Amino acid sequence: MIQLLNWFQTTYPHLKQELLESHHNFDNSDTNPYHVEGDCWSHTMMVCKVAQLKGYDRVVQVSALLHDIGKPKSRKINPRNNYVNFHGHEELSAIMAKPLVDDLVARAMLTQDEADEVVELIALHSFLYRHSQEEIEEYFKDKPKLFKHLSELSECDDLGRFSETMREIKYNI
Repeated sequence: MIQLLNWFQTTYPHLKQELLESHHNFDNSDTNPYHVEGDCWSHTMMVCKVAQLKGYDRVVQVSALLHDIGKPKSRKINPRNNYVNFHGHEELSAIMAKPLVDDLVARAMLTQDEADEVVELIALHSFLYRHSQEEIEEYFKDKPKLFKHLSELSECDDLGRFSETMREIKYNI
């Protein structure tokens, strides 16, 4: 994980800065109950630490690092209640991650198959929370490895935050 973090921070410092400046809350007088830790970079570092401590493979570790890079560009404030949301950040993060994982392939830090899976995992990283058990089973019936990795990434995403309302994990790892 240290090598990945060094690569990201030295090669893409502007993305790190965007994550640092993108807060989960409206302002300093408000907290988001799902992300009391505040900014997107802090959350990302917590997700990465969980992936490292759990000993998950590099596909999950790279996915953990890049899963929310689209949040700064998708950040919107609802003017009616001042709540911050990041609708569509999963798809945007996957699009933004594609050239980054291509860079990792060029540096021999990922294989092309791993890079393809990372992009898919990033696009799907909220899937398990938005679909029924039946839909999840149908989607992943022929993709057990992808399901395993998505379950691991989802666990890291859940544990990589301070939250007043931790979601119950409703899937088997």
